[in-house]
Amino acid sequence: MTPPTDPYQAVTHPDPYPYYAALCEQGGLQRIPGFEPWIAADAATVQAVLTSEHCRVRPPSEPVPLHLVDSAAGVLFGRLVRMNDAAPYPLVKQALADVLPMVMQAVATEGHRQAARLFSESRLSRLPELALQFPVLVLGSLLGFPEDTLEERARDVEAYVRSVAHPAASHAGAEAAARLTEHVAVSLQARPRTPAVLSAFAARMQQVGAPIAALVPNAVGLLTQAYEATAGLVGASLIAFARMPELREQLARGECSLEDVVREAARHESPVQNTRRFLPARATLAGQELEAGATVVVVLAAANRDPRVNPQPDAFLPRREARRTFTFGLGAHACPGQALAVTMVSAAVERVLASGLDLTPLSQSVTWRASTNARILGGLS
Repeated sequence: MTPPTDPYQAVTHPDPYPYYAALCEQGGLQRIPGFEPWIAADAATVQAVLTSEHCRVRPPSEPVPLHLVDSAAGVLFGRLVRMNDAAPYPLVKQALADVLPMVMQAVATEGHRQAARLFSESRLSRLPELALQFPVLVLGSLLGFPEDTLEERARDVEAYVRSVAHPAASHAGAEAAARLTEHVAVSLQARPRTPAVLSAFAARMQQVGAPIAALVPNAVGLLTQAYEATAGLVGASLIAFARMPELREQLARGECSLEDVVREAARHESPVQNTRRFLPARATLAGQELEAGATVVVVLAAANRDPRVNPQPDAFLPRREARRTFTFGLGAHACPGQALAVTMVSAAVERVLASGLDLTPLSQSVTWRASTNARILGGLS
């Protein structure tokens, strides 16, 4: 099997992990021929980059992708806490991080309800499609979207997410972003029946002094940012059960929990394989001097399998001690939705397992959805 030639190609490669292991072993910030960005792959360097005060999540000269500028999709993108470093966005993130644990029971309940709807009698060929729909149905319902519109909102999320990476899809993405924003705004104004997630988020934003104008776009952000990552983790977890039938026996004997399996799947087959950081000014990063404007590709999936932080990195160990998982990031831009994703995915996987669906083909050859950073089940080869 020909190895990947760069971290972007690795995301959809049948087996990128030997390539990642080589990057990880070399360590430090490194460059490879034909690939302009710097690469961080080992755990220590990944941690240094993600926690550095010198790094930003967007290039200073391009806070919004150029093809989204002056569109509803660009407005949405520019107001997402995940895509901003400056004030007041740390306050918005603080409010969101404070609220999510408060709504986790509602997420679990709705996750089980939507999982029963989608996965009770699903065919293997439909799992990739349903895994993408699932987080939008769960979170959309909690945001107050009418039940009969949830699948349409899932199509809107797909259109927006696709438009961020594909200029040709920018028009459809702008229309979808406008619809998503409008639907959340309508839910927010549905007093006194404002959905609990929105009312709690609004109250906490006021308490910490975050601008209420950031509420609607970042509520939409729950949908758009959970979309691919949650679907990827559903696929990674089901593939683990397909490759290791003994996991079901371990569950039955109480040797591990379903949450243990999902958390190890997030490390072992990271749904988010890489992210990027940008340097607005010349700086020394992880011992390497970088010029202003430098880009660093942070290979989270490689750091997850660094043997210096996760011994036996290629083994799937549900009860792994002191697990280090970089999938959800570190530092100021660590994703606050890790528990959210694990809760939803556990509900989905539990329902698929209970359905009796034969997962064996997933242990053989699968395809991956086209992406340069997210490893999401695409189908069977």
